[in-house]
Amino acid sequence: MTYRLPSLNTLRAFEAAARHLSFKTAADELGVTAGAVSQQVKKLENSLGVLLFRRLPNGLLLTSEGETYLPAITQVFEDLTHATEQIAPDINSRKFRVGLCPAVRGLLPANWPHHNENLRRHVRECIETSDIDLLFDNELDCLIRPGGGPYRDLTLVVVTCPQRAHDLHFVCRPGTAECAQSRAILADLAQHLACCGK
Repeated sequence: MTYRLPSLNTLRAFEAAARHLSFKTAADELGVTAGAVSQQVKKLENSLGVLLFRRLPNGLLLTSEGETYLPAITQVFEDLTHATEQIAPDINSRKFRVGLCPAVRGLLPANWPHHNENLRRHVRECIETSDIDLLFDNELDCLIRPGGGPYRDLTLVVVTCPQRAHDLHFVCRPGTAECAQSRAILADLAQHLACCGK
């Protein structure tokens, strides 16, 4: 059977942009530029022959077609993740080696990440560093730093930090931003940074 489907990159761009209703935030998640996300979404819309977004001066709105399409596409990505984890369980069972920039250390509990039992299940080691090359050398699984870049083909997730002028950057290898380890680390970071901002 031949499948006539849009490219995976266009679908990823649509799904992220639809979740955030923002090309910029989707771009931060995917580690590309907002222009690249916009172009991928436009390419998808052209291939489908329908508009998925209404582009407004202050953001995006899903069209009725976009609202119908999003849950199905989200489910497809969840199914792909599940299928991958079934044949490659180490993706979500291996503990991460985390790099933590010294400038970020003061924003978190003194014993982070060992303060949280859930994180202890996902983090093997945490070292203080801001060296992005350790990710390229596979010596780290992710790096948390106060901005920076460029990150080339690495994945960037921006973590909002209310008490700082700049948000934090969670940088990881492609394909690992949605795994259980990354989700646990990001959730804990968001919780602590939100509390510090109050």
